[in-house]
Amino acid sequence: MKKTREGEAELILSEKVFFNPQMELCRDVSSLAMGAYCEEVGRSINVVDGMCASGVRGIRYAKENICVGKVEFVDTDEDACKLAERNAKLNKLKNYEVHCCHINDFLFHNRGFDWVEIDPFGTPLPYLQSALASFRKEGMLSVTATDTAVLCGAHQKACLKNYGAMPIDNEYCHEIGVRILAGVVVRYASSLNFGAEFCLSLSAQHFFKLFARLKAGAKEAVDNVRKLGYISHCPKCLHREWRLNPPLLKEKCPRCGGKFEHAGPLFLGGLWNAGFLKEMRGINQQREYANKWKIDEMLALMEQEAGMPPTYFDLHKVAEKLKKCPPNFESFISRLKEKRFEVSRTHFKRNSVRSNAGIKDISSAF
Repeated sequence: MKKTREGEAELILSEKVFFNPQMELCRDVSSLAMGAYCEEVGRSINVVDGMCASGVRGIRYAKENICVGKVEFVDTDEDACKLAERNAKLNKLKNYEVHCCHINDFLFHNRGFDWVEIDPFGTPLPYLQSALASFRKEGMLSVTATDTAVLCGAHQKACLKNYGAMPIDNEYCHEIGVRILAGVVVRYASSLNFGAEFCLSLSAQHFFKLFARLKAGAKEAVDNVRKLGYISHCPKCLHREWRLNPPLLKEKCPRCGGKFEHAGPLFLGGLWNAGFLKEMRGINQQREYANKWKIDEMLALMEQEAGMPPTYFDLHKVAEKLKKCPPNFESFISRLKEKRFEVSRTHFKRNSVRSNAGIKDISSAF
């Protein structure tokens, strides 16, 4: 047993219970997202910390956000449950319960939560149905996926089998992976009559993180499903297209005649809410996280990305195709803006830009 501190939480750690210090950034962002959500709903909220392990995330939610009413810690491992109980007492949590059972059993037999945390090792797919079924009219689903190699196209058959979607292993594969995961959330949510708005989507280290604000209603569910579609990518010239639920996908690139690669079905709607991100940045300024400035930079990039079209251009990849040196990043962005194109950086990859310009205009800006 040893002690550590993360955020405002004091923790006892055990060799018998998994704890990943590298996920501190993810837990920081999660706590900020909860703070922003609390500001939005303006009331006390009940939280489920699924697969809680040491209980660090649920404890931080309660200690760092005064709006948290009750935390339900859930884990199948008895050692984890005992440790979560011990850590909750250490941090003087007043309103909590620890449940030593499978998260699906707990969620299927309990209803009316405001925030459900699904943070598994690997894919979150086995837990989505029960998590979504535990909401009544609205709430926030916070979901983590660590099977990024599958979602990013390193194992195409596994992605097709598990997620019902085809990935592409290319320079913007991480965005494709996030959109595949978001597409599955939308499909599961719509089957339960929920629409899902993505407040924040994050790709960092070895994980993807989505925060989906849920709202019950047939209209919201149908509107979301209509944003499912496909991305077609030409590896020969880097041209890309996207279309919403097309009846027929093109086989050849209209620009160079190369063979298209297709990704999908995936979510083509917005992955970020600019107002929500701005609220998170304001809360971040008031906290003393070790990752404070890194988080602010990342959220600022996401604010730029909000409302921009899908996919981004890796300037090193474009330079390689053109057999030219990569341009100065700032001057390149200025040239695109001079041509009245929208352009932003992206948190997915440095030296990449998101723009409504096509590959022809991107190339000419070199």
